[in-house]
Amino acid sequence: MNRPLLCTLPPTCNPPHHNATQIADSKELEMHYAKYHAHVCEQRGCGYVFPDARLLELHQTECHDPLAAVRKERGEKIVGSLAIMCVWTR
Repeated sequence: MNRPLLCTLPPTCNPPHHNATQIADSKELEMHYAKYHAHVCEQRGCGYVFPDARLLELHQTECHDPLAAVRKERGEKIVGSLAIMCVWTR
C-alpha cells in the first residue's frame, strides 16, 4: 500500500502557519511543486507565489529593487509592468 506524500515546504505548506499538503503520487507532486514552490519570492516578509519565472522577476524588480524604486520616483517607466496577480498571498 502506498502512503501519500506530505509536502511541508514553505510558503504554502509549512507548519505551524499552514497545514501540510497531502500528495497522492509523483505526478501530483510535480504539479504541486510547480504551482506553489517553484516561483516564490524569497525576499524576507514577502513569500508571494507566481505561476512562472517571468512574473516573479517582474515582481522582484517592481517591489524589491532599490534602483527601480529610484527610477519610478523620477517618473521613469519600468519595463514589463506586473499585470497578473500572484497565486497565493501571505
